[in-house]
Amino acid sequence: MPGAMTLDRVNDAETEEKEKLDRFFAVTKTSVYRVESEKDENRDPIVEKIALRGVSRLSVGGRLHNGDFVGIMKAGLVLYIEDHPKSGRIQKPEEVNTAFWGGHTSAIVGLFLEKDDAMNCNHTPFLQICDPRWRKETEKTLRAIGENHPVFILSLWDPISYD
Repeated sequence: MPGAMTLDRVNDAETEEKEKLDRFFAVTKTSVYRVESEKDENRDPIVEKIALRGVSRLSVGGRLHNGDFVGIMKAGLVLYIEDHPKSGRIQKPEEVNTAFWGGHTSAIVGLFLEKDDAMNCNHTPFLQICDPRWRKETEKTLRAIGENHPVFILSLWDPISYD
């Protein structure tokens, strides 16, 4: 039937959509960030503070700068550029000299696909780094990002883990 969506085309569309995750939310011990693969006017991925809990040098509405990629580590999010680009593979944040790191956040409490979930986490008392109360949401977000995202790069040496 012309124009009919076959099961293969549905699966391809779902896979393609998963590969294109363009936004997630990160909660740190002090803040909530909206993280987008879309580039801003400075050609940086958008990592914008949308809520503050406690004290921080970056105010609400402030953005991280100076990077092509968003490294995702237990120690926090970091914008960075590759210091020795290699064909076919993006360097992980820990493989890059820290001189090539731009802005960064404090350690990660949890990652979320939905803003409301991130804000609920932020209002929870006694937050911990890699807080086990938010494990399910964090692992779902990490799976949605995947291993081969063109902008969001998962750390191998400092992964977000619960072990």
